[in-house]
Amino acid sequence: MIPLVVLDLDGTIVGASGLVQECVWEAAAKAREAGVKLAVCTGRPGFGVAQRIAQRLGPDNPHVFQNGAYLGYPDGRTVKAVALKDDAIRRIIDVSRQRGVVLELYTPSSLYVERTTDLSEAHANMIGVTAIVRDLEDVAATEPVVRAQWVLPVDDYTGLAEAVPAGVQLSPATSPGLPGIAFVSITRTGVSKASAVKQLAEQMRLGLNDVMAVGDSHNDLPMLGVVGHPRVMANAAPELLELYASVGDVEECGVVPALEEAMDANGGLLHSLA
Repeated sequence: MIPLVVLDLDGTIVGASGLVQECVWEAAAKAREAGVKLAVCTGRPGFGVAQRIAQRLGPDNPHVFQNGAYLGYPDGRTVKAVALKDDAIRRIIDVSRQRGVVLELYTPSSLYVERTTDLSEAHANMIGVTAIVRDLEDVAATEPVVRAQWVLPVDDYTGLAEAVPAGVQLSPATSPGLPGIAFVSITRTGVSKASAVKQLAEQMRLGLNDVMAVGDSHNDLPMLGVVGHPRVMANAAPELLELYASVGDVEECGVVPALEEAMDANGGLLHSLA
């Protein structure tokens, strides 16, 4: 048995419908009954839809939210939160205003935007959160901002990376729920899904060799690179498919074989030795 399976959400267990299929819930229940712990590792915040999924998958263990900037339990207890520096946030706000890009600022409990647009509303609805409209400079001055995020058409992302300040890192991703849209997560340098999965394993007193991670996009590469059992979805980016063994498609209960593998002690060992 592989004692811990870490699951990305969008494109891994959440498809175009925005829901987790019943076949995945059934496989997850069987895995938990077999003693496998399940944890979310997502760019989404630890509230809204992601919180509800985490609660159902693993109510008694921590989960990774905010692309690694927040590690906590589904009931709101925080294990660790890493905030962006004030000067970096101000620079990101300036760039966003200059370019007219939708910018989201996330605290451990809230999502803030400076103005409401069709795109910002579509994303807030997708993740099951009400975005609070507020001057983002005021948010940065008074709230612990753990992550910023640009939400924009994929083609509009060109050139933005060069405008970011020092001390932050970008992790672009997409979601089947909003095709053609890029979600560019901005966290403090050194904060990623990999750093948080390391902390999660330590919190659960496990070695990284005893962890399976399943993902589908470029922002999953850091966590896939540190665990003993990396798996990617059949719908993953081509670069990921070249690097790691794949399971099924997100729209066809594709993560189920990974959960079944985790329950099979010999299967997990054989795959890790292959």
